[in-house]
Amino acid sequence: MLVLINGLPLFSKRLADDLNSFDASIRFVFCDTYNSKVQQLKFLALLPFADLVISMNGVTDNSGSLNAVLKLNKKLVMQWQGTDSLLAMERFKNGTIKRDYIDHAIHFVDSSWLFDELTSINLQPQHLPFKFAEEKVAIEKYNGISAMTYIADRRQAFYGIHQFKAVVEANPNIEFKLFGVVNPEVELPANVKSFGWVSNDIFQKHLRETPIFFRLAEHEGFPVSVIEAISFGCEVIMTSPYEYSLQAKTNEEVISAFEKASQLVSNRNFIPNHDLINMVKRDYNKDVVLSGYIEKIKSVVKN
Repeated sequence: MLVLINGLPLFSKRLADDLNSFDASIRFVFCDTYNSKVQQLKFLALLPFADLVISMNGVTDNSGSLNAVLKLNKKLVMQWQGTDSLLAMERFKNGTIKRDYIDHAIHFVDSSWLFDELTSINLQPQHLPFKFAEEKVAIEKYNGISAMTYIADRRQAFYGIHQFKAVVEANPNIEFKLFGVVNPEVELPANVKSFGWVSNDIFQKHLRETPIFFRLAEHEGFPVSVIEAISFGCEVIMTSPYEYSLQAKTNEEVISAFEKASQLVSNRNFIPNHDLINMVKRDYNKDVVLSGYIEKIKSVVKN
């Protein structure tokens, strides 16, 4: 069985590599059709032999690659990410949405909010995780209350720099760690320790040692960083409505959620949240996620 995966490399190539290493009965081939003419030609050359195409985002405007998928009547899965959902809803609202691809496709989402958003544009999405966390060894006990976040340097407001500043200023005696940002566009107090861009190993080392994690992006799919944070037993505060986190959007809500999260950690005597750790081991371990994804792909091809 041959499955082509196209889209931006961040998740597309990683997913193809993970699936290939997990099940040799299916050949998953990633083609970077967004950035490379050579890869576009590779995609078109392999397409006649493909059993399925996975688009690693929902496409509601014109796509040369997906035009070829429709022309050859190939089965198509769209794995929605976040921004693509916002674009689809905007185009649906103003009547400019291109439905050719989405009406032909089967739709996978990895979060409850993406499920609701796609349902609002008359699609029938299926919930299917594709991100996982390797099993972690949690710290025995935290040294005290501290918190950390990741904010992309080029999209600081989108990732919550203003909400982060508000909660930092409201808690001057707490240490806050900031990753990602090299040059903050707002002045941050002295209780913020900035690390800039670091390797994943260093980022996870700090996740292990820090009891509270903020994910304050305006909109996205289900973040890998949240899965990793809860795999260490962190309390998570995020913008989206996830059942195992505290939801907060405004400055005031983030400040209040931080107080609640701090109390939860204190009530456990600064021990990580082992209920969260066990949930990740059950629902987001590599074998469960990849085997579930492959079984769904086989079902789509078969039917």
